[in-house]
Amino acid sequence: MRRFHGMRTLAMLFFPLIAVEMVWAAPPDPKLLSLVPPDTQLVAGASNQTHPGTPESFLLTGRYNLIDRRDFLSLAGVDDSMKISQMIFAAGGSDASTWGEHSILVSGLFNPERIFKAALQNGATVTDFKGIRVLVQQPFERELGTIKEVRWLAVMDSKVALFGTRLSVELELNRYLAGSAPDPLLVQRVSRLRADNATWSVLGSFDVDGELEHVFGSLDPVLANLIHDRKSFQFGVHYGKKVELEYNAVVPSAAPTQSISNFSGQSLVAGNGKGSSLLSRQDPAGLHGVVKLTSAQYKAWLVECAQVAVLKNGN
Repeated sequence: MRRFHGMRTLAMLFFPLIAVEMVWAAPPDPKLLSLVPPDTQLVAGASNQTHPGTPESFLLTGRYNLIDRRDFLSLAGVDDSMKISQMIFAAGGSDASTWGEHSILVSGLFNPERIFKAALQNGATVTDFKGIRVLVQQPFERELGTIKEVRWLAVMDSKVALFGTRLSVELELNRYLAGSAPDPLLVQRVSRLRADNATWSVLGSFDVDGELEHVFGSLDPVLANLIHDRKSFQFGVHYGKKVELEYNAVVPSAAPTQSISNFSGQSLVAGNGKGSSLLSRQDPAGLHGVVKLTSAQYKAWLVECAQVAVLKNGN
């Protein structure tokens, strides 16, 4: 497993999805997937399925992606006609020079003139990239200690918005202009999860913090081992009568469940008499399984995730 220092900024994001009008849960948008460069180390997506009584949603993404999401919504919030269908978060490239890159890709309906006009009045500038008008946003004052580089915002055909570091957006715009097809490996990994998950995350084989193994290991210790030893790990959340946490892991071992990591906590699902269990199978596509939780179990797990995130952030 590569030590991928850029991903030492992994974060757990759980939220009532997005506080603007969105559509119901849908398969990952191939239009957005086609813009994600090959070898992107962390790709995560969210589409809205929020309705009364739905618990908070969980998404594993990069810490800087959280800032991108917040700042994008701040910039685009002046557009009261905006509708968001899906968001894809991308972080990290294939080599050391791109490990710190990050962006958010958004499909929906936007009014770029209104968004750009408001941003320009607040100090942003505009540049041209191969005929596409791009907003150049300096770091917000609230994040000067966190993000130091400028970020670009581009809106194509009023239907797709890109916001992130300059190199990330340049690569995505080049794929847009070239009419590139989605990366086959990314499509393969995403397709290993059910199409109607509300959120999903795809992790490559880079090194991650032990906190991630802990929070997944609290669902079942086997998952901690899969996170630690994986070549890739896909994870999605579906909401129904129970919350279903689906995973798929490609690991070096032919029998990964025989080796349990050093996780020492109690599983939320082990020994439960209400039908919550870890159901897994090994096939050529990797180890696939579903952890089914009651609403109360899921909420308890989110509380644990939040506590780990607070400790990790030093707050």
